[in-house]
Amino acid sequence: MALKNTQSSYGAISRLFHWLVALLVFGLIAAGLYMTRQTPSPDIFKLYGLHKSVGITVLFLAVLRLIWRLANKTPKMLGLDRPWEKYAAHTVHGLMYLCLFLMPLSGWVMSSAAGIPVRVFDLFTLPDLVAAGNETRKLAQTVHEYTAYTLIFLILAHSGAALMHHFVKKDRTLVRMIKGE
Repeated sequence: MALKNTQSSYGAISRLFHWLVALLVFGLIAAGLYMTRQTPSPDIFKLYGLHKSVGITVLFLAVLRLIWRLANKTPKMLGLDRPWEKYAAHTVHGLMYLCLFLMPLSGWVMSSAAGIPVRVFDLFTLPDLVAAGNETRKLAQTVHEYTAYTLIFLILAHSGAALMHHFVKKDRTLVRMIKGE
């Protein structure tokens, strides 16, 4: 099993980043949708703390993933015969990366502006990014919410495209992200 990407397949590290971040993001979205519909309670506050910790972990992994992507070749895209298909694929990937940075950063700003420290798994506390302020908190909350819905849409588009590649175009796009073949 190759660690690095080749011209025709994804290496183990790229696949690990992809699926680990995907799993964490699915959990964060589910927790976020759940938390915002609950009455505040000690258990919900614990969930917020876990949500923040995992969100900061995703930010760290997104940085590492982007560095890894820039340091490695990217396998050739399969089954994209029209220029608009390549443009759409690059656009969705780029926007997903943007969301992976914008979501945790806007959450961190939201907490900072609310005067609530971000503790990461009770190991350390992040410094505040901004001074406390209600207008900044509201703006960060709006950015966080709309970015979440944008990310949900992008995930659905990305997943739908992967399934289309597998079942309609019958190419190896999905297989090589799962198995690396």
